[in-house]
Amino acid sequence: MDLFKKLQAFTCKLYTVSTTTEDINTAHHQLFCTQCGELESSQLPPCESLQEHLHILSPVEHGWARNDDGQLTVEWMRGSPAPEAVLQLLSCNCSRRCKLLECQCMSSGLKCTNLCKLQTCDNQPQEEGLGMMITAADLTDSETED
Repeated sequence: MDLFKKLQAFTCKLYTVSTTTEDINTAHHQLFCTQCGELESSQLPPCESLQEHLHILSPVEHGWARNDDGQLTVEWMRGSPAPEAVLQLLSCNCSRRCKLLECQCMSSGLKCTNLCKLQTCDNQPQEEGLGMMITAADLTDSETED
């Protein structure tokens, strides 16, 4: 017996315990006829529209992801928040340690860059070769050349 047949039989039993029918449309019709049309539509079984509930898409890969505990979490953004060149211009002024509430980079959900005051923090990118990095010295040199 396939899943939809089992769901139909279960739903029939929910609405009429004494029924022997396992077809949801038949149960819908029988219940309507036995009550001489005195039932509200909300009191009747859902008929074959029940099948549409089986075709609901999985939330994973549709804006949601599963965390390590198996719980669903919202996937707010998949791509980069800005072009890489713009991200390299962001910087923080942390002096001893980058902390979430104090570091502008961390508060924005970004890694620290070469423009940041503290170059040895734990919020540095792990990958090497992120493209051309602009340093504070580069900006100062280019401004004085004009």
